[in-house]
Amino acid sequence: MREYVFTLEYDRGVDPIADVFIDHPEAIARSVACNVVGEDMWRIDRFSGPEHAIDALEELVLDANRCNECPEGACDSYREHELLETNATTATVYTYRQGIDACPALPYPASEHLGPGLFFETRRRGNEYVWRILTRDDTGAGELFDHVRDSFPDSIGISLSQTGDPTHWGDGDDDRDELPYEQRAALEAAVDAGYYQTPRESTLAEVAEDAGIPRSTLQYRLQNAETWLATEFTEGCLGVDDDVPERAP
Repeated sequence: MREYVFTLEYDRGVDPIADVFIDHPEAIARSVACNVVGEDMWRIDRFSGPEHAIDALEELVLDANRCNECPEGACDSYREHELLETNATTATVYTYRQGIDACPALPYPASEHLGPGLFFETRRRGNEYVWRILTRDDTGAGELFDHVRDSFPDSIGISLSQTGDPTHWGDGDDDRDELPYEQRAALEAAVDAGYYQTPRESTLAEVAEDAGIPRSTLQYRLQNAETWLATEFTEGCLGVDDDVPERAP
C-alpha cells in the first residue's frame, strides 16, 4: 500500500469556497467518507467554524449549479447535495455526483491513473485543500500529478508528497475536529501561547487577552475541551465504554 498527499493552495479570489476558509482560518472541513466507483462519487463532509462562516459555506456547498471540487466553470458533472444536520457552528453535507469523468478534480483522474481500490480523505483549512489517497501500489502517481496540474489554473498551487507506509487511517486522528470550534480555537490559542509548557510561558489572562475573550470564557472552553480530550483518550486507548459527557460550546 502507498499513501499520496495532494495539497492544493488557493489564491484569494480564485474560488468562493476557498475564500471563506481564507477569511475564516479557524474554520475546518473534512470528509467523513469519500467514495468513487466508475463515474459516480458520493461523499459526506463536515464543516466546523464560526456561525457566519458556516452560513456562507452552506450557501455555496449546497448549490448544485457549481462544482465544489474544481475551478469555476470547469465541470459538467451532475450534482446533488443534502444537508444532513446543522447548527450554528457545524454542518454535515451529503453529496452525490454523476459523470465525474467530466470533472478535472482529483477523484476521477485518481481512479484512472492509480487504479481501483482507492480510499480518499480530505481536509480544508485556510488556503489549503489537502487530499490523502490510499492506493494499492506506487504506480501512476506522477501521471496523476501531471494531469491535475495541467487541468488547474496557475492560481491554484499543487504539490504532491508520498508518505511511504500509510499512516493514520481509521485511527481517529482527526477526531479533534469534532470539538466545537470555540473549544478548538481556545486550545490552539493556549498551545500557541505556551500555556501548556512547563514552566508556563503565558498566563490564562494573557491568552484570553490575545484571543479577545473574557478570561472566564477561555477557562470554561478549555475545561470543556480538556474533558473531551481526556474522555476520547480513555475510550480510544483504554476501551472505556462509559457514555461521553455532553459538550457545551
